[in-house]
Amino acid sequence: MTRTVIPLLPSRPAAPHVEPAAPPTRRLRVALVNMPWARVNAPSIQCGLLQSIARHAGHDCDTHYLNIEFAAFLGGPGYDKFAMMDSLRLHFLGEWLFSYAAFGEVRPTSEYLATYPEVVADWSEWMGGDLEHLVTTQRETLPKWINDCAARSEWGTYDVIGFTSTFLQTTAALALGRAIKAAHPQTALVYGGANFDSDMGLEYAQKLPWLDYVVAGEGDVTFPALLNAIADGRDVRLPGVHRYGEPSEPASPTQLGPAELDQLPVPAYRDYFDALDRFGRNEVLVPKDPIRLPVEFSRGCWWGAKHHCTFCGLNALNMAFRSKSGRRAVDELATLLREYQVVHVDAVDNILDMQYLTSFCAELAERHWDVNMFFEVKANLTREQIRTMKLAGIMRVQPGIESLSSNVLRLMRKGSGLLINVRLLKWARYYGIRVAWNLLAGFPGETDEDYAEQLRLIPLLYHLEPPTGCQRIWLERFSPYFTDESFPMANKRPQESYRHIFPAYLDHAKIAYFYQYEPSGTCSDNTIEAMNAAVDIWQERDEQTASLVMQRLPGRVTIIDRRTAEPRRLVLTGWRAEAYDACGDTARTPGKVQEKLAADGFEVDTGRVADFFDGCCRTGIMISDEGKYLGLALPENPGW
Repeated sequence: MTRTVIPLLPSRPAAPHVEPAAPPTRRLRVALVNMPWARVNAPSIQCGLLQSIARHAGHDCDTHYLNIEFAAFLGGPGYDKFAMMDSLRLHFLGEWLFSYAAFGEVRPTSEYLATYPEVVADWSEWMGGDLEHLVTTQRETLPKWINDCAARSEWGTYDVIGFTSTFLQTTAALALGRAIKAAHPQTALVYGGANFDSDMGLEYAQKLPWLDYVVAGEGDVTFPALLNAIADGRDVRLPGVHRYGEPSEPASPTQLGPAELDQLPVPAYRDYFDALDRFGRNEVLVPKDPIRLPVEFSRGCWWGAKHHCTFCGLNALNMAFRSKSGRRAVDELATLLREYQVVHVDAVDNILDMQYLTSFCAELAERHWDVNMFFEVKANLTREQIRTMKLAGIMRVQPGIESLSSNVLRLMRKGSGLLINVRLLKWARYYGIRVAWNLLAGFPGETDEDYAEQLRLIPLLYHLEPPTGCQRIWLERFSPYFTDESFPMANKRPQESYRHIFPAYLDHAKIAYFYQYEPSGTCSDNTIEAMNAAVDIWQERDEQTASLVMQRLPGRVTIIDRRTAEPRRLVLTGWRAEAYDACGDTARTPGKVQEKLAADGFEVDTGRVADFFDGCCRTGIMISDEGKYLGLALPENPGW
């Protein structure tokens, strides 16, 4: 038996050779710190990459995974709850807990709990404590932990200590940095990460004196330049690097990041695994939640560069899409897998480079590694492309489905429609790829009828992967809804939690990433409740293995429907079997199907095809949108 070999096609021209920068006059000792509430089942790709970059620039560099140490200190599964996005979206409890250690009392606890009364119940569920335990933890336990960490003599051996902050890491990083600076004023503190982009980083740099340097934006080029300037004793004047009271000039994207991502080194993750072993994997990791190895193959978003989704605030300073070559991506993955022996791999890319389907994915399919990879993708993947991804080991995707209404998707500028999204769900289920997705609402111009249509559709999709739920969008800094005043987003203001966490001398409008607004021209709250009730039923039916399969034989298609408690069996023969099958891989118009039928010798006009398809829609085995039809049944034979 011979095996077809798919050649690895180059996805980008080879990166030009770049001469290394002149070595610094002094070799610095650098520490990078990953604070709570970063997830503990994965190393920090920010720290891992900057650690490799610092070493490449000629400096010694360690990464301290204090998030792992704190998870062991906190005990139990509670830590993982704080690291979840729900905490970020609802009440910023993780940030509030470290706020007292960073700033002292910002506002009375009673005001925070009055604004977010659910916090006490969440604390009880996550940590098993009452209100007194919550307050004691914030006012005594966490400040003591911060001070104990800062009292370690090893901090004084470092020339530079860098903190990265993404999601819920800001107050913990500020608290520890403040304590270290008090004990070791000669040590330079550097802050960066998504929470310090643009105006956010500038505001922190101007108001917080223990922040020696703030790097706003990508640090691949800026960070080693900063280290070398410190080592050489030069005054730091770098675009995108703010000093306390001395804002820098804004940096252009080309000044912040490398021109070719192939120039970047492989991230260093050994310190993460050493920390896990030191504090005990069983003490830190949640059972059945495997270690995940983060990788980065691209930056920016090729779709957003053309049509920025209205609600998306990612890629604050540089939307331009840049990607590593397919060959480099495979080689880097191989290096990481050999070094760390981890099966689950998560790409942090905003979107899959479509050229990877014929380079990266094709090569991995030939190697037959038993990896379990995650990628964010665009929903308009074909059946064959999804199959290629599965063969490469891409077992989990986040396709940005967001809605099952073509009208709402247009309001988002998603570049997809109902049938494209359902096609993705269909073939991902068929090839065994898990889909992480949710339903969003709150887009100006939508109507309750847009959601009524989705409510009617959902029971037909019980055999496909359900969403996690339905929620209104939040308003993100850098999104078109935030930056474009033409959108009706009235009364934009920082999310309420900021005033309970950060002192008033920080301008909350400048440090906030999440904003509140007064929605207008959107669906009702009752509609969102109805959507969530429908999703709950969908999830229950999915757990009960609802199915809709087709058995394809010559001249005959048998459809077996187990989406409801009463199974059905439908038989299609002749041209009807061929017509239904023609709308299986992708959605088609009756006219296109009629042309195919005519080529196969069937004499049937377009009107009869359309009438047949409409009957299939009434039966619930097809759906239609904007003149096209898609069959919902999956082939019974798995994965052909």
